[in-house]
Amino acid sequence: MRLLRHKRRVQRPLGYAVILFTIGDNTFAIGAAAVNEIQSLQELQPVGVTPRQFGKVRHTLTRDGRRYWVVDGNVHFGVMPTHSTRVLLLGPSPVALKVDGIVRMTEIGKVLPLPQAFQGDERNWYLGLALVDDTVVPLVNPEVFLSHYDLTSLEQSFPAAIATSDAARITA
Repeated sequence: MRLLRHKRRVQRPLGYAVILFTIGDNTFAIGAAAVNEIQSLQELQPVGVTPRQFGKVRHTLTRDGRRYWVVDGNVHFGVMPTHSTRVLLLGPSPVALKVDGIVRMTEIGKVLPLPQAFQGDERNWYLGLALVDDTVVPLVNPEVFLSHYDLTSLEQSFPAAIATSDAARITA
């Protein structure tokens, strides 16, 4: 009789890489592939007074010759103001998201559809829900922060902000 050793299969998560971040007491997930870089708030340039429709954009950030319009996560998600410490530079659009902190990077195995309780804008904000360490976390849609129309309007409305952030980058 011959005994054979069974090869153990290494279980690798067959998941979707996400970055967990916080805004206030809320934890969100965003696809890691959607985030180009994570920055501190040091290089933010104020835009000035913005029209109501762009109230969630209060800063720009220039990184490697590219200008990002920084969306305040508190305003976008309707969360009371908190102490933001990080900016997620998203791609391929020139949008960044100001958040309170980064929890960690992890993998999720499955994205569940949004329940009917999610109404209005929330149905666009999230791609679905994920279970992370026995906690349900919304998976953020990175394409909803600013539309193509919003980006074009911002660039036309704030040429001074563009010149200011580019000049700051050149003199730095």
